[in-house]
Amino acid sequence: MMMIDRSTAETGQPRRRTVLLLAALTLFGMGGIGALLVRITQDRDVGTVVFGTTAWHTQLLLGVLLGVLPALGAWRLLRWHYVLPVTERYARVLHPWLGHRLDRWVISFCAGVGEELLFRGALQYWLGVPLTAIGFVALHGYLDPRNARVTMYGAYLVLCMLAYGTVAEHIGLLPAMIAHFLFDVILLQRLHALGARLLKER
Repeated sequence: MMMIDRSTAETGQPRRRTVLLLAALTLFGMGGIGALLVRITQDRDVGTVVFGTTAWHTQLLLGVLLGVLPALGAWRLLRWHYVLPVTERYARVLHPWLGHRLDRWVISFCAGVGEELLFRGALQYWLGVPLTAIGFVALHGYLDPRNARVTMYGAYLVLCMLAYGTVAEHIGLLPAMIAHFLFDVILLQRLHALGARLLKER
C-alpha cells in the first residue's frame, strides 16, 4: 500500500494525478520488469505463468476467496484496540489521497497486477515462497522491529502472502492477482471511510 506524507502540499487534481502516476508506475514499471525477467532470464512463457492450466472459473473463485476473507481478517485485526492507533494514523494520512472510488480501484488493480508479476511471478522463482513473502511485506514497511503494532499486522500479511505464493506456484498468478486486487480494494475503502469519520470528529 502506498505511503504518502500528510505534509505534502499537493491538493485536488495535482494530488490525484500523483496517485494515478504512482499506480501506473507500479503496473507498467514493476509489472514490466517482472514480465521481462520471466521471459528473458527465466525463459518461461508469461501467459502460462499468469494463467496456468487450471480452469478459469476455479482460479476466479479461489482468487475471490483469498482476497475477501483475508481482507476481512486484516480489517478485524486493524480495528483491534491494540493496533487501532496505527490504523487511525494511516487512515488520516491516506484519506485525502483516496477521495475517488475509481482511484481506489485503479490503485488496487495496478498493485495486484504489477506487484504480483514482479514478486510472485519473477522473484519467487529464485527466492522461493517464504522468502518472497517476507521480503514483500518488509519492503512495504510492515515488519518494523521498532513498532510492535505494525509488525503484528505485518506478520498477518506474511501469512497472506504465503498463501498467495503457494497458489501462484501451483496454479498460476491469476488467483493471486485477483486476491491482491480485492484485498487492497476492501482495505482502501475501509481506511478511506475511517479517515473521513475521524476528520469529521476533529
